[in-house]
Order: sequence, then structure tokens, then C-alpha cells
Amino acid sequence: MAQCPVNSCEICDNSIGRRFCMDCEQLFCKLCEISHLKTKSCVNHVFQDADKANSKVNTPICTQHGERYTYYCNTCSSLTCNICLPTTHNKHDFCLIDAAASKTRSLLDREVKVAEDRIRRAKQKVISFRLNLKNFEDEADNTKTEIAERVAVITKAFNDTKDSYFKSIDEHKSKESCKMKDEIDKIENTIAIEDDIQSLNQMKSLIDGRNDIILLDLFSDFTKTLKELSLLDIFDKESTAQAKFFPAVMKSGTIDNLIGSIKLVKFNGAEVKPNIKVGDRVRVKSRVKKPTLGWGPGVSHKSIGTVVDIPSNTSGLIHIKFPSYSCWEGYINEIELV
Repeated sequence: MAQCPVNSCEICDNSIGRRFCMDCEQLFCKLCEISHLKTKSCVNHVFQDADKANSKVNTPICTQHGERYTYYCNTCSSLTCNICLPTTHNKHDFCLIDAAASKTRSLLDREVKVAEDRIRRAKQKVISFRLNLKNFEDEADNTKTEIAERVAVITKAFNDTKDSYFKSIDEHKSKESCKMKDEIDKIENTIAIEDDIQSLNQMKSLIDGRNDIILLDLFSDFTKTLKELSLLDIFDKESTAQAKFFPAVMKSGTIDNLIGSIKLVKFNGAEVKPNIKVGDRVRVKSRVKKPTLGWGPGVSHKSIGTVVDIPSNTSGLIHIKFPSYSCWEGYINEIELV
């Protein structure tokens, strides 16, 4: 087995072993290293400086025979030594460890790239979802504000109408009250009601009685009283001044019609993207203070550009050509049609 303390090259034994192969666990001189890496099965071996390499052999060995693994059994998906191969894996599909490792590296390389792409797309999706969340919360707050403002306008309109009605009623009340008071004063100034009632009672007793002298003596006074009372006929007309309120019939939905309606959409996990396509004229939404990927040279809320590409393999990215910046990139949920 190779040990780092050995200073000579374990291949040629003629030069100092300054390089250590991490795969073979052997010391190499520089020339032998170059030759080793030219071998097809060893082209991917990793070398380190001998003084920096860990000389301790960490490679697992066959627990049954104590030998280094030399082959890889594709049938069993396991490592095998020279002794195990002819006895246990004789008729199996096997190959040298270097060949199996080379194939595995290529497979893992592809899988790692796929995993990295998945992570990148997941990060983009998180960014997009965070943007959607912020836009949703902003829209919810804006909706509440708009409803409050509309209610305030309606309330002011109601109060203004109420004040107008009150003013009209007060003016009508004052005008008609004066007229009624004038009528009362006219009646009271025309006759002495209590005196006339007393005179009428006296007249009725004399009519029913037998004292003709007193009756005739007071006849002229009675005639005068009756004439005065005849003036009451001009006051027979009743006052018709009124102030009525006719309440409106409040039907279901009346308040909704005054304020407006809202539509609540349940989040189902899918991204809601604007109906934007290549060739559309667009701009950054006014409520987006700063795009997630930045503004870019000369781009602002007032800038209007043309959509040049919407990549299908990205999470909501869009490419726009602005007059001041022809390769602007951002998220589609931050853009609106012009």
C-alpha cells in the first residue's frame, strides 16, 4: 500500500515522489503523473502535493478478504475485490473501478446540474411568490382604503343632504309658525271670548225665562255681541301648514350599490400572471416602488417599453426593450399593459 512518508516515486522508483494520487493512493513524480493522467481510465484522477496530502489510506477494503476493491459489480451495485470477483460475481456484469467511477461522475455531474437548476428555479419561485404576497397585501390594504374613502364621501353626502333638509324644515317652520301666530292674534284681538261666552249664557237664560223687560232692554247689546261673533266665520278655514318626512325604502343591496362590490379570490398555489405577451407595450406598475431586479439605466415608472421575450423555463421573468435600456429583465407580476 502507498504511504506518504515514502519519498520515491512508486511508479518509476527513479525520482522523488512529490505528487500523490488521491484515487490510487500512490506517490508519483511529475513525469509519471503526466503519463498516468493520459491513461483513459485515469484521466479524472485527482492529484495533490505529497506534503499536503493525507497519506493515511481511507479507502474502504473488502471486510471478508482484507483486500482493496478493484472492480465494481453493476449487477449487485457493489464493490468487489480480486478474490470476491471469481467466486461471488463471476457471471455478473462488472468493470474496473475507474470505469465505473468515470461513469458515475458523469451521471452525478448531470444530476448535480439538474439539482442546481431546480434550486435556482425554486429560489426564483420564492421571489415570485414573495412578490405576489406583497402585491396581494398591498391590494388588500388599498381596497380597504378605497372603501373607507368611498364611505366617507357617501357619509358626507348624507350629512350634506340632512343639513339641507334641516335648513329647509327650519325655514318652513319659522314661516308657517309666524302665520299661525298672526291668525291666533287676530282672533284674540277681534273678540273677548270669555265675555262673549258669559253674554251668550245670559242671553240663553233670558230666552228661556219670562222676564220680557230685561230681555228687550238687553236686546241691542245682544245684537251687538252676535254681530261681533259673526266675524268668527272668516277664521273657519283650518291651517294646513305641514312638514312631513317620507322615508326611503331600503332594499337589500342598496348599501352595496352605493359603495361598490369586491371579489375575493382564494389562493390555490398557482401563480397569477398578467395576460401579457410578446409585442405588448408595457410599463412598471405604479405601486411597485422598485423592481425586484432593479430599474436599469433610464428606466422609471414613466418608461414605456415593448415585450421582446417571456422565457417559458423561468419563474415569471420577462424581457423588455425600453428606449433607454434595450435588455431590461424583471418579473411579469411587476409589469402592466399600457
